[in-house]
Amino acid sequence: MPLVELTHAALLRLCEELAERSVRRLPNERDLAARLGTSRTTLRKGLELLERDGVIRRVRGRAGGAYLTAVGPGAPEDLAEVELGRRLERSLNTVKGVPQMLHEQGFREGTKVISARLRPPPPRAAHYLGIEPGGQVVSLLRLRFADGDTLSLEWMYLTASRCAGILGTYLDSVYEGLRTQCGVSVSSADEAIDLVTVNEPVGALLNQPVGTPVLRLERVGYDQLGGPIEYSVDLFRADRTRLNVHSGAA
Repeated sequence: MPLVELTHAALLRLCEELAERSVRRLPNERDLAARLGTSRTTLRKGLELLERDGVIRRVRGRAGGAYLTAVGPGAPEDLAEVELGRRLERSLNTVKGVPQMLHEQGFREGTKVISARLRPPPPRAAHYLGIEPGGQVVSLLRLRFADGDTLSLEWMYLTASRCAGILGTYLDSVYEGLRTQCGVSVSSADEAIDLVTVNEPVGALLNQPVGTPVLRLERVGYDQLGGPIEYSVDLFRADRTRLNVHSGAA
């Protein structure tokens, strides 16, 4: 049954990541099924395979749930040997959408569009995009998933005069939609990276406790002519993301 096998593989990767963080208990079945985009029946079959292989043990009752039978190794002698778990490798040297990055690295990607509309721009978006008073932007709020688990939360603002047509398209891959529907290519970007902590609304969306550190990426994207076309703020889970940069000799 391919669907059960895919669910089992995604669950196994999640168990490996939880073990590296010394988290013993898996999320409840309802949350797992929603993250993996599968039915409770299929999920339970995947859990049965994990239990059969000794990866988890399931307990009934008030304190019940699925528990890992082992956690990650103790403190290593060499920091180079620390296992980080499987993470999205996000290169800072290229301009790519999240779905493309996930696909290239073998993750099962998912997107939940929380909001998509025209609106007056917030001050920073207006500043970077050069929007005059009374102007509008395309405003997108999206939640990203990798292998069924939350990865990032993204606020994206696009110049409405050139990008409004994106609202009538499939919003999982905006960069692709901009290219095919609006004739706009995001060809370069300036990004600033900070470490911040999540508040209650953001934590609820990312399924992370309040105060959890996340990577905040503020991005200004430029079109093929060098003009600003995108202002975005992405919050990436720090435990699921690794940033890469290539530097040449001075």
